[in-house]
Amino acid sequence: MRRFLVEPAAINGATARLTGSEAHHLSKVLRLKPGSQVTLLDSTGAQHEALIERIDRTAVHLSILATTAPAPTGPTLHLGQGLLKGKKMDLVIQKATELGITAIYPFVSQHTVVRPSENDKESRWQRIALEACKQCNRPLPPHCHSIRDFTTLLQEAAHFPRKLLFWEGGGGVPLRHVIARETPPSSLFFLIGPEGGFSQTEHDLAVTAGFTAVTLGNRTLRAETAAIAAAAILQFLIEP
Repeated sequence: MRRFLVEPAAINGATARLTGSEAHHLSKVLRLKPGSQVTLLDSTGAQHEALIERIDRTAVHLSILATTAPAPTGPTLHLGQGLLKGKKMDLVIQKATELGITAIYPFVSQHTVVRPSENDKESRWQRIALEACKQCNRPLPPHCHSIRDFTTLLQEAAHFPRKLLFWEGGGGVPLRHVIARETPPSSLFFLIGPEGGFSQTEHDLAVTAGFTAVTLGNRTLRAETAAIAAAAILQFLIEP
């Protein structure tokens, strides 16, 4: 069934209203007609099965047939991602959403190749995450935070019960050994560096802040590949 994003405020009891790009996609691109059933994702975790009642120039009007409440979640994964250049960051946001990451924290560190522009990237990343939710039928999107510096990120991660730094500099513990020997934590925060990786100083700061340096193996992965691989493996290892 086709899925569309709807603002929670656009749902009023047993009715809903799609506007903007979602209404255009439904009516002009997919050419759905009154009587068709669709799924509405409202960004709160709830899903609504809905019937198209009518389509006018500015909106699609629907009736709600059934609503599924947000499902309880297991351990949550939080990704601290070094800022990547070009479309690489967009790719990480998209795939992290598909893989169930709860929140994404972009950061700038010593070896970051690209620097933040004056444009607000956060809103674009959130749109990418929302579109990925539609593709993978994920009812609740991840929170894409604003860009921060590495030191600030370490401070913000202090409350997480389990913290990992993916480190390519040697001496890291194989990831499977770290996760396999413990009860899955309620939440886990993991750090992936930018194209230039982490500096030794950053490694030491993270370890002092309670992070465990881990490795995915002997291969040196691209930053975007490391983020996707780590997210997939962690999801597999900690899921109930």
